[in-house]
Amino acid sequence: MKAFLPLLAAGLLAATLTQAQDDPRSKAVLDRLVAKNKAYTSFEADFTSRLVNKAGKLDVKQAGTVKVKGRKFNLALDRNTVICDGTTLWTYNKEANEVSLNAAAEMDQELDPSKLFNMYEKGFKSQFVSEAPDAAGVVVQTLKLFPLDPGQKPYHTVVLAVDKAKLEPRSVQVLYKDGNEVTYTLKRFVPNVELTDALFVFDKAKYPGVEVNDLR
Repeated sequence: MKAFLPLLAAGLLAATLTQAQDDPRSKAVLDRLVAKNKAYTSFEADFTSRLVNKAGKLDVKQAGTVKVKGRKFNLALDRNTVICDGTTLWTYNKEANEVSLNAAAEMDQELDPSKLFNMYEKGFKSQFVSEAPDAAGVVVQTLKLFPLDPGQKPYHTVVLAVDKAKLEPRSVQVLYKDGNEVTYTLKRFVPNVELTDALFVFDKAKYPGVEVNDLR
């Protein structure tokens, strides 16, 4: 789960843009993203993630879907489902048929899936890298983001690829200090979808025999 959540790292661009920008061209791209994404009240997205560590010969791939409405989210991964109603955080393990409950307030804000499009909103300086069509012919603008407080972060660089026409992230790569490289690729994105509040509450009745661990 934590491999994905720094993207998500998941509100949806609710604050003003406060990056210490070194590159006017990258700032212009991020400003456009912020302006568009401020209109999102909810969204649904399908994605894939890939965790690579060359030294450790690690290459792990998984797919997932995330639904977000304000501060609430439902994140479905291959083996786990993470649900938050803004107060309680449920983490369900499918193989063990076990769910753990935590207070949402205890969750690291950088690991919050509802921040899918604003982890780069503040706390970074940025650099424009390139603009070119990808293999599918989509014109992609690539930026590098560097945390302003690198000593406090487990990663040193975020590489953001943006669909120039749609003004949506196409992929995000997080480069960690321990050699891990996590790449998230957006497969489908639908903003302002109708999402019922029931999606953001864990329903025990749907999981017969589930073991509940309340860690609050």
